[in-house]
Amino acid sequence: MSFRRVSKELEARVIRWFAYTWANKQAIDEDRVLAALPDKLKAEIAIHVHLDTLKQVRIFQDCEPGLLEELVLKLRLQVFSPGDYICRKGDIGKEMYIVKRGRLSVVADDESTVLATLSAGAVFGEVSVLEIPGNKTGN
Repeated sequence: MSFRRVSKELEARVIRWFAYTWANKQAIDEDRVLAALPDKLKAEIAIHVHLDTLKQVRIFQDCEPGLLEELVLKLRLQVFSPGDYICRKGDIGKEMYIVKRGRLSVVADDESTVLATLSAGAVFGEVSVLEIPGNKTGN
């Protein structure tokens, strides 16, 4: 990466991300495999893999199964490595996040004080899907 004049810090983050995804079996090739499947089969796999995750989220527990299946098809897997920021205070929210695995910290402006720790099944950003103009987030 040095030939692209990428900082050592950014290069280290990229290396850590690949190491993290490899160690946690978040195979990058999985996306390529899924992309080759017919849409119906992709949908069935998504429902099989993610439906239980949605059922564990409190705001979705009383939803009809058909609605949950439709919501599953809207999900996009995102993998974050340790130390990554998902959003910062003041960002305008556009997405809702569900923690499927692992833990994440909500930190204060000083970037060291942990205000809360979220784990599997936790949700944040749900207000942003209501499309209220100017929704802002915390760190």
